[in-house]
Amino acid sequence: MSAGVTGYDPDVRFFATRYKQGGRTVFSLDLSLTQIAGLLPAPNPEKPTEGNRRVKESHARAFGDYVREQREWVAPALGLRAPDIFDFEVQETIGGTEFGVISFPRLASTDLRILDGQHRILGVHLAIQSIANDIDRVRSGLSAARRNDAEPAVVQQFQEKIDSLAHQRERFDRERMSLQIFIEEDQAAYKQMFFDIADNALGITSSVRARFDSRKVVNRSLEDVMKHALLRGRVDLEQDRIGRTSPNLMGAKHVAEIIRTLQVGIEGRISRRLEDELREDALVQKTNNFLDVLLAAFPPLGAVADGEMTPEELRKASLLGSTATHRVLAGVYAELVDRHKRDDDEVTDFLRTLAPHMEGPVTEDSIWITHVPDDVFSPGALAPRSRRQDLKTLRDAMVVWATTDPQWLSAVELVA
Repeated sequence: MSAGVTGYDPDVRFFATRYKQGGRTVFSLDLSLTQIAGLLPAPNPEKPTEGNRRVKESHARAFGDYVREQREWVAPALGLRAPDIFDFEVQETIGGTEFGVISFPRLASTDLRILDGQHRILGVHLAIQSIANDIDRVRSGLSAARRNDAEPAVVQQFQEKIDSLAHQRERFDRERMSLQIFIEEDQAAYKQMFFDIADNALGITSSVRARFDSRKVVNRSLEDVMKHALLRGRVDLEQDRIGRTSPNLMGAKHVAEIIRTLQVGIEGRISRRLEDELREDALVQKTNNFLDVLLAAFPPLGAVADGEMTPEELRKASLLGSTATHRVLAGVYAELVDRHKRDDDEVTDFLRTLAPHMEGPVTEDSIWITHVPDDVFSPGALAPRSRRQDLKTLRDAMVVWATTDPQWLSAVELVA
């Protein structure tokens, strides 16, 4: 049999390192994404793996799409567990690490079990299958175009798409991900390992994600927006929840929500098309205009910007200390400016009529109780309920007030 024919080899061999971690033997190696899909079966979303949680196909598919679309993708090592099925030929030892060649029987590859990374593994499987499906679909389109004597430019478009997909497939075969294989046979022990990995992992907050995910145009606008007089030094860069005693007015997550709301409303999302069309400088300018309107309309926010009042003091006495209120006001501003073509001075004038009613807590005869439907506010509250539908209801009510100028609002203002 020719030495070049490897498909009949009963063993699998890779370069690897061997070391100790927590008393266990660990092998570390790197494989191409195609090799990973060939070595490890796709996790089944319908059948959780013993010692692991149920995999979410949507999350896995999102990872596969991320690798396909982002040439500068990054991912941590996959964690696997297995009984001691390996042979290891040591070629060099440096410190506590041995370098060499690992081998194990192909039939024993089913003994490799996922400890950490099942969404990434399923994502790789789904991405490879999706590339194959896309290539098949575009090839069919190319064949049809040729049969129908399509214009050369049309044929060329099909061919360029095939070339792009082929390059994507080649990238999956060339670019690699690390694997760590822990030698562990005891079921209770590997369940504990899974818990320890999950328990010691520091989850990323939405505020941190907003600051570091530069692929989103909203996030790229964040740093400049946080320089505004109202926000400078008053944004929590790490936490999503702003407690009563926090020295910050809001978190980076909430600033990003305001920027997004000003573009697409409370219920809207920024599509891929909009991601390409929106400009950071325009987002920053619109957000700064909105924040300027808030300062002009609401004296307590001006006092915060001037350092005469702390965010903590504001939260104790005003609805304006609530991040939910900020987002609703952003939604009102966006509706009045974009849909009703009001200028900033007109929006400021309307918000000034609301300023006396921003004092808290909310009372039974407050306009927030008597003229906002669906119990968005409760008596004694300093903020509206924060469900999206509640925020939308409140925004819609305030936009109606701004566009109809109800007599009761003017009457209440005069009494105040």
